[in-house]
Amino acid sequence: MNKLCILFCILISACTHQKDVSMSLENNPVIEKGQLQSLSKSGWYVPNGLANIDSVVLYNNQKSVRLSNAPEDTAKISQIYYWVNTSSIEGKTVRFSGKYRYKGADSTHMSIGIQTMDKNKGPISTNTDIGKHSGDADWTDFTVEATMPTLTEGIAFFAYITGNNEFWLSDCQAYIDNKPLDKLTSQVFPAEKDNEFDNGSKISLPAPTPQMFENLEILGKVWGFLKYYHPAVTRGKYNWDYELFRIMPQIAQAPDKKTRNNLLNKWIDQFGKINKSAPYIIEDSSKYSRIIDLNWINNQEIFDKKLISKLNKIKDAERSLKFNYYYIPYQTGGNISRTPEKAYPSIQWKDQGFRILTLFRFWNAMEYCFPYLEMTDKPWNTLLKEFLPKFVQPENKGNYELAINELVSCINDSHGGVSTSSQDLAKTILGRRFAPNIIISTLTFSKSGDIVVEEARTTELERGDIIRSIDGEKVEKIIQDLKPFVPASNHAVLLRNTLPDLLRSDSGSMLVTCIRDGEEIELKLTNFGRNRRHKPHQYSEVKSVEEYNLKEKNIAYINVANMDGKTISDIITNNKEAKGVILDMRKYPKMDAYQTLYSLLCPTPQEFMWFAANERNAPGNYKMLPPAVFGTNNPDYFKGKVAILVNEGTQSHGEFSSMAYRKAPQSAVIGSTTAGADGNYSYISLPGKKLVTFTALGAYYPNWEICQRKGVKIDIEARPTNEEIRNGQDVWIEKAIQYISE
Repeated sequence: MNKLCILFCILISACTHQKDVSMSLENNPVIEKGQLQSLSKSGWYVPNGLANIDSVVLYNNQKSVRLSNAPEDTAKISQIYYWVNTSSIEGKTVRFSGKYRYKGADSTHMSIGIQTMDKNKGPISTNTDIGKHSGDADWTDFTVEATMPTLTEGIAFFAYITGNNEFWLSDCQAYIDNKPLDKLTSQVFPAEKDNEFDNGSKISLPAPTPQMFENLEILGKVWGFLKYYHPAVTRGKYNWDYELFRIMPQIAQAPDKKTRNNLLNKWIDQFGKINKSAPYIIEDSSKYSRIIDLNWINNQEIFDKKLISKLNKIKDAERSLKFNYYYIPYQTGGNISRTPEKAYPSIQWKDQGFRILTLFRFWNAMEYCFPYLEMTDKPWNTLLKEFLPKFVQPENKGNYELAINELVSCINDSHGGVSTSSQDLAKTILGRRFAPNIIISTLTFSKSGDIVVEEARTTELERGDIIRSIDGEKVEKIIQDLKPFVPASNHAVLLRNTLPDLLRSDSGSMLVTCIRDGEEIELKLTNFGRNRRHKPHQYSEVKSVEEYNLKEKNIAYINVANMDGKTISDIITNNKEAKGVILDMRKYPKMDAYQTLYSLLCPTPQEFMWFAANERNAPGNYKMLPPAVFGTNNPDYFKGKVAILVNEGTQSHGEFSSMAYRKAPQSAVIGSTTAGADGNYSYISLPGKKLVTFTALGAYYPNWEICQRKGVKIDIEARPTNEEIRNGQDVWIEKAIQYISE
């Protein structure tokens, strides 16, 4: 929960930064160190050399930016970029102009240019004004022009200098289609000017009836379809939340289908006619992992012919290939993408309109922006009907918060999570999670599925105890009761996410029934929290890696969670003749581990993963991106065996990396079911300042073989038995030793 709250603050901060974009040097902007691939917000960056705002060397009384070599840089390279996120800007041409001067140039190469970039900061095109210069020069004009490809998500305006010199830039201006860049990046969409319901929806529906629930279900689907497909809405012309509030009372209280359809027809008409059509035709479905099913708009049992015709015209309307105001992008690295979805932090839970908006917003976000919708346990198209009563008339705030958790959990995604109030959930079935008293011990699950004490840090429990019941309730039932409210791709992650809370209580004691040495015993646990009494002579963790004497067995070991890139590189380099290396992927890896191993494990590049991204002009259709490739041409690659250890803690980048490392010529994935949540995440804000995360980029083995929910393919299974847990064995390490030694 805390991680989600922290992330929320970061995202809001990033989005706020993007609003203030200007090349002006007059306010002494900060020039940050940073490589082009890691930039997260618009501004000035210097990856090489030294740069500062110069208040002495002026052009027409305007400050300049001075660029020079770093003394220790023998290559004598200096660079400066002004980078801007253009994901919400459309255009065909880009122009960069200004003034430059230099001093002390010695056959110095100088480039001033424009680089357009895609979402992943890969270059699309580069245009430069290149020259070789010597001596000094006073202020000189420059102008560089470039085309702006459709997929441009960012632009870098840059100066690149090699050789001895001092170099200044001033009066820098950038234009897209002859419009000043700062005007475009600070534009306010009409949707953002509508503030009628900022203080409340003013919705108070009468007692619900079956007809009302049917009306609201239809409204929720049509509202969501228009949100992502109507050209006027996708251009940001309407605050779609508030348009919902304006129509909801009428639709909700429509007495019959005919009245409802008449209201929907009139409502749609007010957003303008569809002037341009471009029927969406998928020529090669093999390049898509998901194609959204919109056949419901043709249902004559729900809509009349007039409404069906309008909905189809909207479906076939011409929309931008690049910009869709409410589209939810997947996140890439440090680049936090914009979001127009308001969090409404001051709105109270009792506001019925905002509660219904919460349901509609999330349901449609997943309908149009979740790559694995067809893989949920419950059919997604049934959930609006199921959840409407819980959002229209919740018994209390706790039940409302619980309903949000349950709804989010229905996506069956280990990336899923929601920041909700612990105070209000404390009196619900999730109250155990927030109970103040906790027995400080670690539970795990064995090969047979038993819940077993892995680390016992109290006087009462012992490692290897098999937990059967807690306060008279069987652990299997406790977990099953929690399941609907815990986001998880599979059962392994359900256990990963619930076991830490089983030994929590809001009372002063806990009655635990367990099996020890084949006998059932009953324990009264009272050593909660910091008052626990340790027994150091009996307490021990799982057998450490060092105890397995890997060095004597000529086996290297890398823990990707706590080793940096240099350490990893040194281990591989210094163990070229080792029988093998163990890559421990059971915890989330450091980001530089993958970059380091990229060039060390394979003799040639190997394709290992396909990605699919949501299309902006047809949300819900996920089209193949260029495949991910691991490795370089390296005849000096590590030639020993590679054992890749995984379990339920292997998630997202850990799964991605494990799939890549499996391309090593002699490699095996050893372990148990992984988290089943690969692909980049994204987020959506819900009313009441709630943040929901979910997987937004489809990730697959080549040929669309599924890894979501299933996890990484296992070559050698490893999961400890009850006895092995009691003995403190690390069966993953043991299986790896066996594999490498064979």
